[in-house]
Amino acid sequence: MSDVFVNLLNKFGYQPVFLPHTGYVPPELYTFANHKLIRYGTLNAYMAKPFVFEPAVGNLTDIEGKITSSKNVGASVSFLTQALSMLGIGSLPKLDLSFTGSKEFVFAFTGVTYKAIDPAVLDPILQRMQIPEAVPEEYVKNGDLHIAYEYAYATGIKMSRADGKKFSTDISGSVGTYVDLGVNVKVEVSNNVTISFTATDKNTVAAFAYKAGRLELRGKTWVFEPEIVRKIAAAKTKREPFMLAKGLVLKAEELPVAVAA
Repeated sequence: MSDVFVNLLNKFGYQPVFLPHTGYVPPELYTFANHKLIRYGTLNAYMAKPFVFEPAVGNLTDIEGKITSSKNVGASVSFLTQALSMLGIGSLPKLDLSFTGSKEFVFAFTGVTYKAIDPAVLDPILQRMQIPEAVPEEYVKNGDLHIAYEYAYATGIKMSRADGKKFSTDISGSVGTYVDLGVNVKVEVSNNVTISFTATDKNTVAAFAYKAGRLELRGKTWVFEPEIVRKIAAAKTKREPFMLAKGLVLKAEELPVAVAA
């Protein structure tokens, strides 16, 4: 789904992603091949000698965007469902957006923070890395590995109609009739214009986007590229953030755990 929200994240070098669990901290190893994004876990798991990474922590402004491509409310419900899962909800007991009277919405991730490792720190450390046995050899040869060196997290999500109008039904006194997400999320309606979802445990929220760099093995040397250099003219080049899939929100899978015979 290519929309303002996704394009805004891409502009600042972030790949929007739905992750299966909470608690991820950079740097972490992934592969993106055959249209599948697989998380292989913390980079330290593949080091000959562990290294103590100390991510920088900070705040980001709220990130907002419209779902403009939906012809029915289902597309927005799907996006919101997956976005809410990042607040540690799991399954969604009840989510009925009929009260809004709209098919297009503005979403905003609130309480946004980040954890990041300076890419410059990784270059010398990567030479201690052993080729992960779990990663298919062709992925290594084809440059399908990448490292997430920065995660963006959110503690809440706000939603309003894209046209700025009030919801068609005032549910201020009966939110539970339309939305019931259990005890993990607090739901509030403000002035019948905005509905907010906030994680009750702000320590368990998942990342909703990350910055990454491509990881390649050239001979016996690991090369990390958080930026891609493109030739735009005979004597000019342009540096762009490494991006897996512009305009798309990817869904990550965990590396399958081997079952003992």
